Amino acid sequence: GMYTGQFLYCGKKANLQIGNILPVGQMPEGTMVCNLEEKTGDRGALARTSGNYAIIVSHNPDTGKSRVKLPSGNKKLIPSANRAMVGIVAGGGRIDKPLLKAGRAYHKYKVKRNCW
Repeated sequence: GMYTGQFLYCGKKANLQIGNILPVGQMPEGTMVCNLEEKTGDRGALARTSGNYAIIVSHNPDTGKSRVKLPSGNKKLIPSANRAMVGIVAGGGRIDKPLLKAGRAYHKYKVKRNCW
């Protein structure tokens, strides 16, 4: 995993190490990534919540697109120039713990109810 004081590198020439940010087209198939750009330059929109990651499934160099498997299970076609961080988001297993009481469930879903 990542640690305090670790050097992070961004760009096409960065090594394939956890924490580095590369274009999706530069990574091999099967790489686990997080904070993935949906549209080129949007600074990361997909696979950002605790314990989540996306997997690079395939590349198509002719069209410049890559197929990515998202945490939901959907496969999405995105431009190969989109950037992503190598690795998995911390905090996995957060939803395994039971809420135990109604008040905690109330406050959890209270946030999600404001759909006006």
